[in-house]
Amino acid sequence: MTPDPIAPIERRLWQALLLCVPVSATPLLPFGNGTLARPLAIVPAALLLILAAYRLLVLGQRPRLAADGFAALGLFTLYIIVSGLGVVMVQPPDAFKGQTPLDSFIRALLTWGVGVAFYVTARLHIRTAADIQMTLRYLFIGMAASIAFAGVQVVAMAEHGELLRVVQAITDLIAVRYDGLVSRAQGMTFEPSWLATQIIVLLIPALIARAMARQEGVGLPALPGHAPRLGAGFAVAIGGLLFSGSRFGLACIVAMLGLSVFLAALRGRILAAVTFLGVLAAGGGALAAMSGLGTGAGASYVMGPVAYLTQSADLNSIAGGDLATGITDALALAGRFAAAEASALTWLDHPVLGVSLGNNYRYFGEYAPDWAFSTQLFTQGAKEGIGWLDPNSPEKGNAKNLFLRLLSETGVVGFVLFVIFFWRQLFRGPPHDAFHGYFRLASAAALGFSFLNQDTFVDAGLWIPLAICCAMNHLGPQHSAPVRE
Repeated sequence: MTPDPIAPIERRLWQALLLCVPVSATPLLPFGNGTLARPLAIVPAALLLILAAYRLLVLGQRPRLAADGFAALGLFTLYIIVSGLGVVMVQPPDAFKGQTPLDSFIRALLTWGVGVAFYVTARLHIRTAADIQMTLRYLFIGMAASIAFAGVQVVAMAEHGELLRVVQAITDLIAVRYDGLVSRAQGMTFEPSWLATQIIVLLIPALIARAMARQEGVGLPALPGHAPRLGAGFAVAIGGLLFSGSRFGLACIVAMLGLSVFLAALRGRILAAVTFLGVLAAGGGALAAMSGLGTGAGASYVMGPVAYLTQSADLNSIAGGDLATGITDALALAGRFAAAEASALTWLDHPVLGVSLGNNYRYFGEYAPDWAFSTQLFTQGAKEGIGWLDPNSPEKGNAKNLFLRLLSETGVVGFVLFVIFFWRQLFRGPPHDAFHGYFRLASAAALGFSFLNQDTFVDAGLWIPLAICCAMNHLGPQHSAPVRE
């Protein structure tokens, strides 16, 4: 059989893409100060797509791909283009934050194109069980490097001084500056919540599936040293969540592991249930230990609300609404709640087609809830508050939630089309074995949680898990072993 000279190049580029996934805001891509999400992985993805086009157009080689998913993706893409153009063409061409409705729509389409590029690239290079194992392994390596760097950032923030200045300078070479290193680590991403979301989506599903199924992967039984490797994997993931100090990430891992304990006990997987409980206990102990450092999960950003909720909340004030206000203030969630409520109200006024992709932020001033103006939300500076209303400020009052973004920008039609695509990638057909079944359940939960906290299409972490599940769903008969209960 004639060797394929392009295959080794594609393999290395795919491995490079996986290793680059944690770098979500590289300053190497000159997209302007207003663009924070700049995934470095788009560089190897573009090269891989060029090679794929060369194979198709020059060599006449068709990719061996299951058609499942592309029709739904193409239908959604066609819908957002046609409906979006129809909506923006009847809107006044007034510039807001330097962009007309058409400008915002085109920029949003470009971000959607980046996401589709990641999906297509992942589908091209995740087809077999070996591809799945390699993908999970290299994702873990890349994420472990980002988490290790986050650990260095935590030490630097605790020490301050010259060490912090050096680590901040290195961080600025990897990621576009957001807030800088203050009390929480960001690893190689552009902010702590992105690091936490990547851990939840890219690491936790495989770890949960390995513990529940007692397998190395789909179609692979447990090998010697399975338990120590599993424990080390959880240690890396939980360590990264603690370094990031993301309240959302910590809440997600507690919810996912809590649900896993329940499912494991329900199905008689007592060892798995004990493992998850042990991880929760170890994480709680580490959280208490970090409280003395004042960084990561021990920062006042996390410990302050915990102290408020456990010590200061006056339950007698529930009827008056003071407790809800206190919790909202303690968690600093007023901005997100206002953005979410405005997005929901926008959708209710534009239920079928939405306001066109990329234009949700333009309607924040019109639909912002009254309580946002009676609080201090619009006196906190540009990042959450007055900057969202300032027509010249780059800060945007986006939904911060992919579900609400899809509803408000594409309407119920676009939302349903996207959900159909999403669901079929995860759950088409019966699982081949226990690992497959648990992995796609955990991936669905992880992605669902991440959609509550982010509304961007450009993160490869949204697309690669879908491609992994799709590949598992289409594995050959040799992987169709009975699902062990």
